[in-house]
Amino acid sequence: MNDVNQSEEIQEEQKNTLDQESAENFKDKEQIPKKKNKKKKIILIVLILIILILGGLIFLWSKNQKENDKQLIENEKKELSSPYKMSSNDLQDFDLYFLQLEKDNKNIAYSPLSIKYTLEMLNEGAKGKTKEQLTNLLGNYQAKEYINSKNMSFANAMFIKNTYKEKIKEDYINKLVEKYKAQIIYDTFNDPTTVNSWVDNKTFGLIKNLVNDVSDKKFLLVNALAIDMEWNKLIQSNTLLKDNFSVHYTHENFSTSISPILEDAYPSLSFNQNTINAKGVSFAATINNYDIVKELGEENIRNTIKQEYSEWLKDDNRCSIGEELGVDEYVEKYIKEINENYKQVESSTDFQFYSDDSVKVFAKDLKEYNQTTLQYIGIMPKTKNINDYIKEINAKELSKLINQLKTIKLENFDQRKVTRIIGTIPLFKIDYQLKLIDDLKSLGITDVFEQDKANLKGITSTQGIFIDEVKHKTNIEFSNEGIKAAAATELGGAGATSCGFDHLYDIPVETIDMTFDQPYMFLIRDKNSGEVWFTGKVEEPIVNNMNNSKGIWTEEGEWK
Repeated sequence: MNDVNQSEEIQEEQKNTLDQESAENFKDKEQIPKKKNKKKKIILIVLILIILILGGLIFLWSKNQKENDKQLIENEKKELSSPYKMSSNDLQDFDLYFLQLEKDNKNIAYSPLSIKYTLEMLNEGAKGKTKEQLTNLLGNYQAKEYINSKNMSFANAMFIKNTYKEKIKEDYINKLVEKYKAQIIYDTFNDPTTVNSWVDNKTFGLIKNLVNDVSDKKFLLVNALAIDMEWNKLIQSNTLLKDNFSVHYTHENFSTSISPILEDAYPSLSFNQNTINAKGVSFAATINNYDIVKELGEENIRNTIKQEYSEWLKDDNRCSIGEELGVDEYVEKYIKEINENYKQVESSTDFQFYSDDSVKVFAKDLKEYNQTTLQYIGIMPKTKNINDYIKEINAKELSKLINQLKTIKLENFDQRKVTRIIGTIPLFKIDYQLKLIDDLKSLGITDVFEQDKANLKGITSTQGIFIDEVKHKTNIEFSNEGIKAAAATELGGAGATSCGFDHLYDIPVETIDMTFDQPYMFLIRDKNSGEVWFTGKVEEPIVNNMNNSKGIWTEEGEWK
């Protein structure tokens, strides 16, 4: 019996074991597809990650390649781009460039306008990279037409050698004539007489012998311009009766005067640390913004004058002329006269100015000719050597100074004081020639000066034509009467008067010294468009040989 039970237990145990194994086998079989699915998911994720990584690498490489290509393009553009590219016709860095290159301590003058016109005419016939270089500099500049007269000359010409006549393209000639009003002149080119005579005529005789030899030339492009203009008003009067400048405020301790120029007796100016006895011209202005009656009180003034005048009348030894006024009548007359001083504006000539701790700026207009007003602007640094100043200045900074120029008007000056402006500016005459080819090369215009690179196919189909000479001469004379210039580019207390009673009040006075006694730079520009006709610097003004004409500005504002 026990054996039977034991046998049944064994069988039951084996059955349970088989059931367990069967269940586990079934479970394993059930999990096999799940493991396979999980493995597929892992593989898929890995593939996706690999694709994303590869895609990212490709994107980064592509972006980097684009950046490199962009940089190459920008570098190429940068190589062609010029910081002196012109954006308009007004004052540009290009106008100052040639002045910044010249470092000699001597007078310099040239005409940016003449140079621009010549380059524009050349650019009309340039092609390829030669044109790119010229256009890159000329930018948005557009030549303006000026009207000729006896006071202003503006002319363009193309001189063509007779034997080369048929090789100059008619289309180019038509452009010069229509767009630049250029004369087309044919010549043997045996000598420079025809060219030099034309330039001499177009510059009022100021530029002679522009070229020395033309025998090896096929053609010449020439711009010539000149002005012979008067100031609206002389800088310093030259007669005793007319425009004599003297300011005296009645009953106030103030006076300023300038003696007229007589018999060439110009004021002498100690120029450039007293190394030069320069011939100068003086100017002055006074602006009375001090309301003495309001500041001191009318009642106080009345009481003071009434008391002092009464005491003066009691003095038997007083100096007097004619019949004295009664006390009340005199006081009323005094108040009226001292009131009249307020808001008085006087100027020896028409001018504008600006002055601060670092610079003086003097500007004066020439008369309007042919709807054009040219303006002279002198800029003198106070704290820097002129060459260092010119090297550091740019068109934007100069334009800012010009925009700050003040006219002699009451509203432009401080209240509660009298402003006195006094100054002397030297006369000068400059005759100068630029070395233009090297200067233009440094601006990026190179190909047109090299025979194997120049592309002037818009002018002629002949191979090997290039520009081998560019001449630019300038002559400027700055005088008391005006400017002649030309350029050509081939390419309180009581007191008494002398007699009679007066009470002089001290008043607050600010004196602005506008004397130009150091080397300075200048511009002559079209006041309306800002176009710079001439620019340069003055280091050697005209020497004054009149020994008896030396003078100084006194603290009282008088030239003696």
